[in-house]
Amino acid sequence: MANLEAKSKMSAIQLGLVVATTAIGAQIIIMPAAIIKQAGQATWLSVLLGGFVFYGAAWLMVKLGKQFPEETMVEYMPRLWGRWGGGIVIWWFSLTYMLVFALILHGFSQAITFILFDRTPPGIVSMGILAVSAYCALQDWGTILRVLHLLFFIAVPMIVGIWLLGLLNFQPENMLPLLPEDVSGVLAASLKSWDLYSGYEIILFLLPLVARGKISPEKAVGGAFGCMGLVFVMIMIIIVGVLTAASAQNAIYPPIMVIRGIELPGTFIERLENYLVLAWIPVVFDTLAVILFILAQICMRRYGYTDHRPWVMALAPLLYFGNELLTGFKVYETMGKIATWLGLGFSLAVVPLTLVLAWRRKRRWHERCG
Repeated sequence: MANLEAKSKMSAIQLGLVVATTAIGAQIIIMPAAIIKQAGQATWLSVLLGGFVFYGAAWLMVKLGKQFPEETMVEYMPRLWGRWGGGIVIWWFSLTYMLVFALILHGFSQAITFILFDRTPPGIVSMGILAVSAYCALQDWGTILRVLHLLFFIAVPMIVGIWLLGLLNFQPENMLPLLPEDVSGVLAASLKSWDLYSGYEIILFLLPLVARGKISPEKAVGGAFGCMGLVFVMIMIIIVGVLTAASAQNAIYPPIMVIRGIELPGTFIERLENYLVLAWIPVVFDTLAVILFILAQICMRRYGYTDHRPWVMALAPLLYFGNELLTGFKVYETMGKIATWLGLGFSLAVVPLTLVLAWRRKRRWHERCG
């Protein structure tokens, strides 16, 4: 039974909020330059297309989870793919998210050091956010869910509100030409936007907890992607409209440059980018806590434990060590590409094939019973 050590169910709307909270994380500050480099002025279109593609993948995950309503992927993957094949699929997912966790932790610590604490070693920042995230991941899912909801409704509106101030410096001509000149670049960047949307894969673990209601999980997840798409498209449009695509792709943190250039006449507010970063920290915390919790759940179920907490304590130092290995831009970039391709392969290949196997298995069962 997939109760995730929790005492209650959650609604489909709560599932959508968890998906949105997990995805709107570190990458909104770290990733824009890489996507803009590929798509230029049409980055907003790439992000929009990516939203449709990855919602399609999430929709398939919901359909797959509904074939096994009381189980997570750790239970049903070995039945569909066989013992060894199922193990490979499970560890494919796990490796992807271990890489994503290490990349987020490293990128976050570098950004905080660069923007706020220039005399603090990034490793100290990593330790701090990892310790807080691990403490949250040690709790049962009901507690984590309440924390996610609280921080989502506090941090995300703050980020959006601060970000909209970028419209004060928006130059519409920077968005021209509206139609992309390099279609292949736009399509490639839409796949690269997986880095922004990643996090929806937790559906494969949380769907058994969703109680039946008037709103289906498909609609709730669709609402989450609508929210994410709106935020991500807005971010890309304002970045390009303020900085131009040429300047943004060469910036370390384009969102920080956008907010740093805002002046509010007649106010005492200075260094507005610090407020953006302070609102960003809880969002990153949410993402790291959920990923660590899910990874611990995988290990717990895979190896027959009844408590996920020992695995949280075992994984935390391992992930910190992985974060410390990402020294140098080339290493970070290479591991980021590997994580992206692993994530794309899982979402666009493994999940559809698994759903086909589940449908075939169900059809054979009906034929035998009929």
